[in-house]
Amino acid sequence: MKNIINIVNFVRGVEPRPGRNIDLKLPVREQIRIMREQGLTGTFLLQYDALIDPEFRAIIDTCRDFCEVGMWLEVMQPLVEAIGEEWRGRYAWDWYNDVGFLIGYEPEVRLRLIDECMRKFKEIYGYYPESVGSWHVDAVSMKYLSEKYHVKACCICRDQVGTDGYTMQGGYYNQAYYPSVNNMFCPAQTEEYRINMPVFRMLGSDPIYAYDFQVFKYEGIHCPTLEAAQDGRNDDWNDWLIPQIFSGNGLSFQYTQIGQENSFGWPRMGHGIEYQFPIAKAMADRGEAEIMTLADCGKWYSETYKDTPAATLTAMCGWKGEDTRSVWYYNKNYRTNLLWEDGVVRLRDLYLFDERYNELYLTKRCDTHACQFRNLPVMDGEIYTNLEENTIAGIYFSVDGKPVHWDSFAYAEGGDTATVTLKGSLGEATVTCTEKGISIDTTVEGLTLQPIYDRDNALGTGGSADHFANHNNSKTNLNYVTACNVVDREIRFTFDGFDYGLTVAKGQIGEDLSVLAEQGEIALVLARA
Repeated sequence: MKNIINIVNFVRGVEPRPGRNIDLKLPVREQIRIMREQGLTGTFLLQYDALIDPEFRAIIDTCRDFCEVGMWLEVMQPLVEAIGEEWRGRYAWDWYNDVGFLIGYEPEVRLRLIDECMRKFKEIYGYYPESVGSWHVDAVSMKYLSEKYHVKACCICRDQVGTDGYTMQGGYYNQAYYPSVNNMFCPAQTEEYRINMPVFRMLGSDPIYAYDFQVFKYEGIHCPTLEAAQDGRNDDWNDWLIPQIFSGNGLSFQYTQIGQENSFGWPRMGHGIEYQFPIAKAMADRGEAEIMTLADCGKWYSETYKDTPAATLTAMCGWKGEDTRSVWYYNKNYRTNLLWEDGVVRLRDLYLFDERYNELYLTKRCDTHACQFRNLPVMDGEIYTNLEENTIAGIYFSVDGKPVHWDSFAYAEGGDTATVTLKGSLGEATVTCTEKGISIDTTVEGLTLQPIYDRDNALGTGGSADHFANHNNSKTNLNYVTACNVVDREIRFTFDGFDYGLTVAKGQIGEDLSVLAEQGEIALVLARA
């Protein structure tokens, strides 16, 4: 198992948000100092306004002997004006999606913005950057970066709903994938639709809490990632999460990103950086992980995998010792999460990937402050939960309408397959996730996959979803399933005008969309033919 750690620090040139008086250069100097002291390599991604600032360039020049320099592709006033367009932002850098990101501009303008970033970078450094990043980069821009500029790797934000106005829900949960030309958030299934530039997920999300912490408000959890300015400031959190990520599971490889944007300021991020970077160094020294630049990571990925491989991210205990276990499994066809909580098991999440499904900004600009990148939901345990109605969403392992209580949970993986074996007083069940789908073999009489969800939340009829948003943006954009029906052995859905479904190859489909085992078997085919 290859374990990879990327140290990615991205650098903004201004911080205009009211009430912030942050020294933006100090974090960069300190990150470089610690990396040099520890003998670590890493990547600094420069926003255009930092790129054109001689003082920032002088700081970056002090680490170019051991660090990579790339581009952070958010959009700000000097970049827009450099291509002769009018700046529409509130400040010189504005985080709203309709002005501060490439999707806020028509596709033709996005390419011109990229051209200017690349032109200026080459003018300064003599070559084009091999790595780029942003909270999100649309498919049009990714294809252009790959084909014209031969960028080796791109990094984007973790999954989240509404945070800062960016909803990215239902993606390849960790590691990296080759995106579709139609939807940067969706792994391509075929060479025809594939962008040959791997996309890495940032921030080090954990397998248990990061998915739905906005709903459940876990005690002691603020933002459950490795971000040094968030829960990554907590030593106990780091000591729990890093071993979970690098537990020996992963199928293809295991990966995380550490580092922090400079706009949080050194006082907030300093302790987390000073704690995490030596951990990375110690792991590298022991041969437990390889510290790579983002571009080198992309080159390794492209040399190793010609197609998106299956991957996992697991945790076999909660960070405070809770009896919670989580298995994320994802490949180019689907993703799912199997969650154990005190003996009760549910598929907390199930999204399908289809390279033909278009992202919202493929042909037109985003004209709202908030945005969303999605895939095709079957079950969304975060969005479909309603705590006021005591409805915790998921596809439960049930008998006669009641969740089964299991006494043991055993996990194994190999090849492209992840397997969970459950045992209890009613019998056993083996859950196997493969490239094509999910199968269950059981001795439990009447075992049923029972979907539980709040109908209004699932269909978007229950009011605003803005409870997911935070102080940076009071709005959340969400699309919802608009139709669901059963046709022969298929459960069919319509989402964002796109029709898709799953095939129940073994099992009896009920009127409530439950699936009852037939002769001890359930088989869900999740890859399209």
